[in-house]
Amino acid sequence: MNLIDQNQKLPAGLVDNGVEFFIYQNEIRCLHNGETFTFDNIPNHIIKIIEEDMIKNPKALKALADWDITDPKSQIRQYIICRFGGFDKNPDITADGLVLHSEYHDCGRRGKCPYEGKLCASIQLTNGVLNKREIEILKRIGQAKLDKDICSELFMAEDTLRYHKDRINEKAGTSGKIALAILAHQLNLV
Repeated sequence: MNLIDQNQKLPAGLVDNGVEFFIYQNEIRCLHNGETFTFDNIPNHIIKIIEEDMIKNPKALKALADWDITDPKSQIRQYIICRFGGFDKNPDITADGLVLHSEYHDCGRRGKCPYEGKLCASIQLTNGVLNKREIEILKRIGQAKLDKDICSELFMAEDTLRYHKDRINEKAGTSGKIALAILAHQLNLV
């Protein structure tokens, strides 16, 4: 029997030496070289990449210090949770060792965390970064909510919602509510 390569996009680390971090059963997991590691068993070369990335992000380091997380192992743990905790099809670390901050991970503190946007990864689109309000709106669009329901939930006028949708479309380089709903799913907001 001949197999046809479907060119499927597989998660990083499943069949390559990329890295995908995720939270499973309240524990950090790391997918790399076809193996899944718990936090305490993450290979040292991956920890070193994370440490180097932390140094490049002084806002994140300050947030960890302000949060009173001073133990180096605890700092790395929280950094991974906040910046890479969601499972998606984009590598957290590419096979070439490049760290990507492309995902949104709802840790349960979003909207209430004083370190939001400092420690966690922002959502960078083609033409800008989504702010907290735009993320709230995009989530609801991805849930197929009607504009009037979004306005009611977020206590805003329809003109204000229209303005935010236009801004999100501008930042994403897209047009229309359907494109925004697709974007919400691509970003793992729903």
